[in-house]
Amino acid sequence: MSETFDDLRLRDLAFFDRLAVLGSLGATARELHLPKATASRWLSNLEARVGQSLVKRTTRSVALTPAGLAFVERVRDVLRSAQVAKAGLEAGASGGLLRISVPVPMGRMLVGPVIAAFRDRLPGVRLEVKLQADPVDLVRDRFDLVLRGGPLPDSGLRGRRLASATVWAYASARYRNEAPARIPLLVTPGDEALLRRVKGLGALQPAVRLDDRSALADALVWGAGFGLLPTFLGEPLRARGELLRLFEAPVAKLPIHALYHPAQRDDPRLQVLMDEFTRQFERVF
Repeated sequence: MSETFDDLRLRDLAFFDRLAVLGSLGATARELHLPKATASRWLSNLEARVGQSLVKRTTRSVALTPAGLAFVERVRDVLRSAQVAKAGLEAGASGGLLRISVPVPMGRMLVGPVIAAFRDRLPGVRLEVKLQADPVDLVRDRFDLVLRGGPLPDSGLRGRRLASATVWAYASARYRNEAPARIPLLVTPGDEALLRRVKGLGALQPAVRLDDRSALADALVWGAGFGLLPTFLGEPLRARGELLRLFEAPVAKLPIHALYHPAQRDDPRLQVLMDEFTRQFERVF
């Protein structure tokens, strides 16, 4: 190990973390608003300080060496600790920034009233809310709180169950008299596993795949077929006669969790935020 290892800064570690995720010096430089030459120099300096080669470079990409793979895991531990320490200081002052990630359908339904109520209670805290269809990594992507539907993932994160979402099979109104097997199927990630619970539907091949359940609801309203929607999305459309339920029983009930790092379990800002999400879920479910 190099004697200059003590010269490492958090900036160097954050840079290497993003390089490991993006797999490209050019992409990392663009994300961090750096000249590519500067990014290359930072990498060379980091390897010199660590005393080992961390990546294999090509003209377009980088791949982590075994040493790089081991190092990046330790890097993320350090970055997580720094993030938690900063959050703890901010929480003590009832201020600072909270970054949260919410799936798009939940966000469109809930984020507005949650933000308003949270701001009334903690006006000194700044919020950054990302509505995302793709899963995120709480630590890698620097989030303080992530909402997820489905079983609690096997991880070192803390989870608080906020609600349970009932999922139904809804069809476009035009298919009122059709057998389910004759209606085009639209799915979002995870839907096919749920449909295997329904007799006669597990072997259906999807006609359309989408990555956002709100977009699926829109497609069903326009007459595209049938798909799975939680109550809070499907029932308002059913009440207007735009959708119908295919079956008398729901397909599934999925828990909704808020995930956060264990070291932030005493952060009062997160507790207030989770309380407000729980209240809004009670309102719409």
